[in-house]
Amino acid sequence: MSRTTVQSAPRESAPRMQWMDLLRGVAVLLVVVLHGSDIPRANGQGVDAWAELNLYLEPFRMPLLMFLSGTLLPRSLRKPAAGYLWGKFGAVVWPLLVWLTGFGVLIYRGGPAEPRYWLNGDYLWFLMALTLCYLAGMLLKPFISRPVLLVVLAVCVFIAMLVMRHLTEVENALYTRTLYYGAFFFLGAACSRVLLRWAAAPWLLVAAMGVLVAWLAQHGLESRELRSGTLFAAPTAVLGIAVILWLAPRIPAGRFNQFLQWCGRSSIVVYVSHFPIIVLIHRGVSQIGVDPVLHVTACTVGGLALTLLTVWLRPWTRWLYTVPGNRRVAERLAARRH
Repeated sequence: MSRTTVQSAPRESAPRMQWMDLLRGVAVLLVVVLHGSDIPRANGQGVDAWAELNLYLEPFRMPLLMFLSGTLLPRSLRKPAAGYLWGKFGAVVWPLLVWLTGFGVLIYRGGPAEPRYWLNGDYLWFLMALTLCYLAGMLLKPFISRPVLLVVLAVCVFIAMLVMRHLTEVENALYTRTLYYGAFFFLGAACSRVLLRWAAAPWLLVAAMGVLVAWLAQHGLESRELRSGTLFAAPTAVLGIAVILWLAPRIPAGRFNQFLQWCGRSSIVVYVSHFPIIVLIHRGVSQIGVDPVLHVTACTVGGLALTLLTVWLRPWTRWLYTVPGNRRVAERLAARRH
């Protein structure tokens, strides 16, 4: 019996990881598309139709990225505390520090001396919020051997963070962003054991949810309060994520599917590199002076192309995304456990 269990586990988990990589790839590429439109728009070069599409996707994009990260939390917590913390430092904090410093010194208009930049992280706020969520996740480690209790506590944290965000007046600060988007991190941790079962849900139920999500997202175009960052926007995000998770395993295999998975496996590279690239393209195009449609197209298409180039170059630029010697340290920490 044990041999059968060991052999069957990889077959069950591999497809799951593939479609999770696919979703991560879709979400992070949509972030690139967002900034390809938003950066010119902030400087009077926007395209209304493009901006509206991004508003329609806003309720789902970052919550989905946080949710997917949270699904890996229970597995990460099974590691010793030292291994867990080192892993998050090497894979999240290190690229945050490298790119926060580089962007602040070389590109950021306010310069690296501005305290608000270091407190809120500018475009890198997501990695700051993710770091805080991983640190808070350590509080669930004592309950990792009791899955039901772990799920209950994670759901309670999800609800508590949304309520706290609702009661907080400050907008777009790291604190409030962490409360709202971080809530989906813990929702992902709570749902990690039921993702495969949810994929078998009746299609009629999911279709009805999809219609409701589309209706809510349409109403969100008129009000930011219904799109993101508030207690009223959370139902749209939760339902949307549920529909997306049901659809993902049904996306046909093929080269485009593999491409999205490739992007998803390097989502950290896409996230940290795309914004400086788009800013530089925007500044260059601004010097020429072109039609807003061409301006946004150049920022979006050029940003996607050059960002994908950085992903392709990752084997030669690992130190930008992972702390040097990360694998050796991780192996030593694992050896101490035994």
